[in-house]
Amino acid sequence: MHGFTLVELMIVVVIVGILATLAVVGYRKLVQSSHVSEATGMVQSIRVAQESYHSETQQYAGISTCIPSGVGAAGCLYPANPVYGIMTVWGAPCSVGCAPSMDWSMLPVHVDGPVLFGYATMAGPAGSPPPASPSANGTSLNFPQTTTIDWFVIGAEADLDNDPTNFTDVFTTSWSNQVWISNEGQ
Repeated sequence: MHGFTLVELMIVVVIVGILATLAVVGYRKLVQSSHVSEATGMVQSIRVAQESYHSETQQYAGISTCIPSGVGAAGCLYPANPVYGIMTVWGAPCSVGCAPSMDWSMLPVHVDGPVLFGYATMAGPAGSPPPASPSANGTSLNFPQTTTIDWFVIGAEADLDNDPTNFTDVFTTSWSNQVWISNEGQ
């Protein structure tokens, strides 16, 4: 009869441990990616809703009083200031961060279920200055100083890793179809 030596068993245990570690890291990245997918999908839905609102009213809906900046957007987001790991139902009245006489119900945004990110959208007429440019992964998004057309900015923010100094942000604007993501997977 042949058996296994202690050294061979130890090598197998080490290999299984390494494979398990790689699996956990891969799983975490997959979960992180799915959370960021929620935000990019919602940001695009808000973009479509803004365009629909503009076609009906000839102006974009300036619902929020500010946009996320990557350092925790207290008072800016809807649903109000999302908390790590807690999904929030969309559709409650806007109690914090909404401009006077504006509410998210004005935009035809359709949400399938609770959301992990908080969202904000600012808008203005041609000639008005947009908000200060946030940064995505250390690069400023460089909004124009003034615009010749009506504009909107959409931002989403969440604490995906329970680190109050590290937020994941997603942005898009009326000037570009690009979606910027900061701190994805960190």
